[in-house]
Amino acid sequence: MRNRIRSVILMLLGVVLGLAPMFLAHVLMRDYVQSRAVWNLEQTASRSLANAERLIQVAVDVFTTLPHQNHVPACDASLQASFREMTLRHGDMHNIGLIYNKNQMYCSSIRDISRLHLLSGGASGTVPHLHYFAVVDGFTDKNGLLVTWKIKEGVSIGAFILAESFDLDSMQTEFGSDYRMSVKLADEAVIAETSPEIKLRQASPFADIQEDPIWAGDLVTLSKTSERYPIGVSISVPFASVWQSFDGIMNVIHGFSALTGVFILFFCVRLGMRKPSPYISIKQGIKLREFVPFYQPIIDIQSGRLAGCEVLVRWRKSDGSIVPPGHFIDTAEASGLALPMTSLLMEQVAVELSNSYARFPHLKVAINLFNRHFDDIEIVSEIERTFGNSGVRFKQLVFEVTERQPLENLDRARAIIERMQRLGVRVALDDAGTGHGGFAYLQKLGMDIIKIDKLFVDSITAESETSPIVDSLSAMAKGMKMVVVAEGVETEGQLSYLRKAGVDEAQGYLFAPPLPSSAYLKLVEKLGKSPRHQSPEDLPTVLGPDNSVTMPKEISA
Repeated sequence: MRNRIRSVILMLLGVVLGLAPMFLAHVLMRDYVQSRAVWNLEQTASRSLANAERLIQVAVDVFTTLPHQNHVPACDASLQASFREMTLRHGDMHNIGLIYNKNQMYCSSIRDISRLHLLSGGASGTVPHLHYFAVVDGFTDKNGLLVTWKIKEGVSIGAFILAESFDLDSMQTEFGSDYRMSVKLADEAVIAETSPEIKLRQASPFADIQEDPIWAGDLVTLSKTSERYPIGVSISVPFASVWQSFDGIMNVIHGFSALTGVFILFFCVRLGMRKPSPYISIKQGIKLREFVPFYQPIIDIQSGRLAGCEVLVRWRKSDGSIVPPGHFIDTAEASGLALPMTSLLMEQVAVELSNSYARFPHLKVAINLFNRHFDDIEIVSEIERTFGNSGVRFKQLVFEVTERQPLENLDRARAIIERMQRLGVRVALDDAGTGHGGFAYLQKLGMDIIKIDKLFVDSITAESETSPIVDSLSAMAKGMKMVVVAEGVETEGQLSYLRKAGVDEAQGYLFAPPLPSSAYLKLVEKLGKSPRHQSPEDLPTVLGPDNSVTMPKEISA
């Protein structure tokens, strides 16, 4: 009896060990196929969204060149000729003209009057005078997007972009064209769409096209929304279509898994126990937008008033824990992940500070750049894209260049810095005196601000009568008409010395640690007033008569 039971158990165990690898391989392959599909759809949606944003940006650029600034232009031959010239120059613009009551275009580049049928109530973005409508051209029955620039009540200049200009059919994935994709406004009105059925109807308009039953099964769906305009892209593909592309691989895997089940199981367990490398973890954290800006206040120590802040990165993981930059910044710099990390921070800064900084234009925000940012002029375009439509003005931006990582090409770096400064952006030399550039950076790169590293501020004690490096850096900066900022100020003795040495501004734990956006915005509301709004003696300050520091009590990290 025991032997029989033992035999049954061994047979059952053999069946389990034989089937388990096949089942496990199937599950793993399904997850892989799913992730591969999501990745492909994300790439396709990103390209489609970027193309849609480009079309709208072209329309906005066209508006800015037309003579409409503060008055309604008269419809004459000259204006109509300008509209025609714009449509010829920008092939994606099907029609440009004046819009009355949202549904009638006259003085247009195509005909005197065009009737537009609205498919939606319209959507608005961050720019109040720009509006977006899904419409049908009453003359051609073609769908598209109408972008309008409001001149006065009931009158706008409009640009009509055909749905076909969004070119959704060319956005191929490795799954062929078995996908549905649409570009929608924020009010869910469809601007352009494509699907296998739509393509078949276009090819055979009189055929009886039925929906493929495959679409009734599981779908892989992904949506992306523009951060610049009120539009989004949705794309989906039947999971069965994706799975079919892996049929051959699955047959091979099932064959091997039947013979080597235990080894596959062992490998999968070991693989699952492996911890991801720091590079993979950081990359995933960027993708999940876990890197967030904290804001350390910068104080004008000559007046005691808030001058702005420096953005310092923190890694806020999904469990709520906060990881300081010392645990990841070196890996991010060495691997190049500091570039997308900085882009993510700038996007968040533009959103979080937009309202407050629009009301307090004298406040600045400093953002760190790395040496690789100065390998490509693209950083200037990125600054324009990120902050161009936000409440944070270019003149409020300071970008800090560190000495700790050498710049490979100073001439190229100087050209990029000049382009930044033409926008109104200021550039600071961070960690001055600790790295590779030194005085050559100040002379060659044309800096606006010099920041004294905490290393030299720490050397100042209550007994210090002189601090040669701090004194020389301050004197040199003053001679070059640069603003001087001290980092890492922690004692009132250091503060007193720095004021006497002519240092303009300071930051450090004496004033406040790096704060999350909510706490920093409270501080801005308390201390953000500028001399333009009040007399100097009535302005809020953090310095008492005895130079002691008093921050608002409700401001905390």
